[in-house]
Amino acid sequence: MGFLRHRDRGLRLCRVLLVAACFGGATARGSESAGQSPCAKPGQSPRAAGVLIDAVHANEFSTIGLKPGVYAYHHLCGSRIGFEYLESRGVRCDRMTEGRLDADRLARFRLLFLNLVSAERPPFLVSEIVAIKAFVLGGGSLLVVTDHTNAYFHAHVLKPLFTELDITALTDGVCEEPPHTLGNGNGWITVTRFKPHPITSGLERLGIQSGGPVDPRFAVALSSEWSWADAWRTGIYGGENAPGFTGNFARDPGERPGPLGVVAAKTFGSGRIVIVGDQNLISDTFINYADNYRLWLNAMAWLLDDEKLCQPGPYEMWRHPRVLMLEPADRPSFGVSDLAGCYNAWVFVSRYYWAFARDRLSPPGDLIVVAYNDCPIPAQTAAALAAHLRRGKNVLLLNAEEATLFDEPGIVARVLRAAGVKEPKRVERPGKLVLELPGAGALHVLGPDRVLDNGTLAPPTRPPTPAEESRNQSLLDAVREALGGPEKS
Repeated sequence: MGFLRHRDRGLRLCRVLLVAACFGGATARGSESAGQSPCAKPGQSPRAAGVLIDAVHANEFSTIGLKPGVYAYHHLCGSRIGFEYLESRGVRCDRMTEGRLDADRLARFRLLFLNLVSAERPPFLVSEIVAIKAFVLGGGSLLVVTDHTNAYFHAHVLKPLFTELDITALTDGVCEEPPHTLGNGNGWITVTRFKPHPITSGLERLGIQSGGPVDPRFAVALSSEWSWADAWRTGIYGGENAPGFTGNFARDPGERPGPLGVVAAKTFGSGRIVIVGDQNLISDTFINYADNYRLWLNAMAWLLDDEKLCQPGPYEMWRHPRVLMLEPADRPSFGVSDLAGCYNAWVFVSRYYWAFARDRLSPPGDLIVVAYNDCPIPAQTAAALAAHLRRGKNVLLLNAEEATLFDEPGIVARVLRAAGVKEPKRVERPGKLVLELPGAGALHVLGPDRVLDNGTLAPPTRPPTPAEESRNQSLLDAVREALGGPEKS
């Protein structure tokens, strides 16, 4: 009996030591892989500062993004800028390139990023859906990028997951009528209607390139009442209009009228979910257009529960020199893909410089670029441009006709009047006129033999022809000179 009692005590002691070793090892491994902060709030998991980027179920190109020599459309749609900024602020961003999503993998992160999924990628397994649902219910966050009209069958791929998260997957596109369009088409639109929410704080205007609607119950950014849900067109086996899928961009009977949600935010259990209805909205080619970058910052601050991330100033000043491409909200140019628009110029400049396109003169730019001399600007904008020149900075004006250069109410005439200058010094160069203001900066004007619109510059998705490359070089040289040297970001 004594022997049995000692044996039982020994077995109990072994069990205790084994359990302690297992739990102790698991805790150590979890802390090491997640970088758990000793200042974590009570109940906060080790995943508080991390983002897991899913590159298994989605084509994920955020390591490529916009840079010289990159022309593949989906590479340009990567969110390299957004994630590089997060990493610069100390947020860990890891990419999952193989394996499955499970509780152990998700537990090391606060946010799961799921980019536009595509049907040729591996589907979500039942166990993965269960793991994602438990992750969000338990306090994790989820950012999902969707798009228009079931492109790449993303809505069908997401439906099993969305059903478990109480989210409706939709297969329409969002179309608008002027003045809420970017150019003559109905798919590229501006969004100016927002519901109060942390992710919409400070937003005035978003730019969307043929996006899709989100579940209206959770919409926080919406199209206008004149918009409509453009129905998905496809044939059997997806044989028509595949694989990108669109509607016909025309209002047809039975299509849902606006307003339509284009960004959604909801809580689910203790967790948070954001859905962005257009991949381009946060892509490198468009994240710095209008307030798109501020939506990214707000969403990341809310999903990661880090208020510091929503501050626009550190992002705006992150790189230099800064090029501000000015366009009025009611007459966009740099966000317009029509032949007379300047989207190609915007993307080209953004390959080389830290550039923003918007209707406000903030953040303060080292150079301000205007697409057309007849661009209508209010008096306060003309005064702000004059103040920019008085600080010794320059303004670059594209696509100007010299015969009407000084006519009212053109940019040149209004800025000179606001600066109190009647006769600027004229310096003529091939294809260019420089108007130097006394004791201040200069207006650099590219002439009619240097037209730089979408009809003369190559689109971002193909290499330029020799003639287009010459114009690219003219634009790049003009930007560099107006900045005062060869420096670039």
